[in-house]
Amino acid sequence: MSPGSDFKKVSFINLKGVVIHDFPYPLRQRKCPHTALISLTNSGGCIFRCPMCYARAYLWSEPDRIKIYKNLPEKLESEIKRLKIAFPFYLSQITDPLQPIVELRNLTYRILRTLMRYRLSFRIVTKSAEGLRDLIGEIPELISYPYWFVEITIEAPPKKQMITSPYASEINERISVLKFLNGLGIETVCRTDPTVLGLIEPEDLIWIIENVKKTGTKHIIASTGYYNKISMENLLRRLEGTKFQTCIPRIKEYYRYKPDKQVRRFMAPFEIRKKFHLWFKKEVEARGLTYAVCQELSWDYDSKDIPNCEGTRRNHVHIKIKNGFIPIDCSGDCLRSCPDAESPPCGMPVLRYEYPYKIKTLQITPASGDLFLTKNQL
Repeated sequence: MSPGSDFKKVSFINLKGVVIHDFPYPLRQRKCPHTALISLTNSGGCIFRCPMCYARAYLWSEPDRIKIYKNLPEKLESEIKRLKIAFPFYLSQITDPLQPIVELRNLTYRILRTLMRYRLSFRIVTKSAEGLRDLIGEIPELISYPYWFVEITIEAPPKKQMITSPYASEINERISVLKFLNGLGIETVCRTDPTVLGLIEPEDLIWIIENVKKTGTKHIIASTGYYNKISMENLLRRLEGTKFQTCIPRIKEYYRYKPDKQVRRFMAPFEIRKKFHLWFKKEVEARGLTYAVCQELSWDYDSKDIPNCEGTRRNHVHIKIKNGFIPIDCSGDCLRSCPDAESPPCGMPVLRYEYPYKIKTLQITPASGDLFLTKNQL
């Protein structure tokens, strides 16, 4: 779907801070693995303009502009050279890395080539089916590259995409590209988050599961989402004047939204989230797929025996040995699945407690990593 001619201005700036950073959640709120995030643009600098997007709703966001960090490849490579431990990279938590802006896609290509040159792990999260096909055409080496996977968001059936993501690739195109990637042997994951309670019905989610299963994708990540006043108003405005505007009262009820309520975050109550995820997990697993809840519930609500929320074994932590990096049997999910809590393969027990990690910690030579790798990998 076309974003229209009234869209944002695109500009180019230099990123002043560090490139590599972790999720900001502290230990007591933590479910996410340690991750090497790369922000390609300013927060919410995305042509898709999905109304539920938390990155567009930050007080410091500029939702009418896209500012591309033009110096990222050089800064990233400089930081990689100083790393002793590299967590799996993630493109991108605040913007779509494959949205249809030529300059941004070219930046994404340059970054991926850098990560591949150092043989590091990464994942791409996108709503752009056409962008993924172009990516494989631009970097065909990705077909055989062992340390990456793709997450595609399919948050609604086609009839409701006009609300949730009207400017992104059509839902059926996203499903088609899942099948295309799986056919090439590229691992894929489906994200349904956020499921907008009050808009998305059980039959919509069943439609998603069954169509995703046909593509060969084996894992689904879900959440009911959270909103601040800006993102909730964005969603409600999108609904107004459409055939789904009757959903507005139910959405407000589910998320306990009152415009004058002095709270920072609007979420569904715990019991509603619990009921939703227990039901969704049962339906997913009944069809032979695995399931994980993004952030809002504990690991107890995920499918058993998955190594991490992403459900993949392709996003390894890498340790530098001499002049290169080598993967270890760890995905950075230190709280859930550290292979050996007393003597972790990364050689850095402090990373089980340091959330978010300090970039200087990743630049320390591990105490036991060389010994572990000598015995098990070299």
